[in-house]
Amino acid sequence: MSTYDETLEITTQLLKKHVEGGRAIQPADHIQNDLGLDSLGVMELVADIEDRFAVTIPNDVLSDLATVDDVARALTKLRDDAASAS
Repeated sequence: MSTYDETLEITTQLLKKHVEGGRAIQPADHIQNDLGLDSLGVMELVADIEDRFAVTIPNDVLSDLATVDDVARALTKLRDDAASAS
């Protein structure tokens, strides 16, 4: 099971594939405003994240994800919830 820090690192690595210019990515960065992803880029990122972490991000959770930190925290919670349910 991934910790928050591991999840944040993997999320950052996945984001680097979608962000132009090799910009440094920080947890507080807004995915669209700071990192420049458009709606298609966000959906591609979500697909990559779901594949990498073997989770499905529910729409109600997805709508609350704005920053890199939001994504890492939501993934950590989803994975923890899935582990405790099994």
